[in-house]
Amino acid sequence: MITLRQLRYLSALAKHGHFGRAAEACAVTQPALSMQIRDLERTLGVAVVERRPGETMLTEVGREIARRGENVLAASRDLVDFARHRGGLLVGRLTLGVIPSLAPYLLPRMLPPLQNRFPDLRLELRETQTR
Repeated sequence: MITLRQLRYLSALAKHGHFGRAAEACAVTQPALSMQIRDLERTLGVAVVERRPGETMLTEVGREIARRGENVLAASRDLVDFARHRGGLLVGRLTLGVIPSLAPYLLPRMLPPLQNRFPDLRLELRETQTR
């Protein structure tokens, strides 16, 4: 069975083109990332990575699996967002506009409780004058 972890690691490898940098981006050790990629290859029965000294390239099949894997990862994130939203949690991005004269007084009191209650909410603040 393919795991989301394996797809995340393959995606990072496709993006960074290097096992060490991909591992760093995923906050894991290089051997852990390499082992998951090998497990993915074993599960699929195909090579997804062409390994050369000092160079890592995805095979043609590996590039297509990485591309399709991105769709699976996006669908997984959407599913989590949907479930959290249905559970009454705010998720996603919220843009909040505030005028400069109120921002220093309102935001320090408002933001910490909001962030504590809705940790998966990505808050974008815009400080602008009214017209």
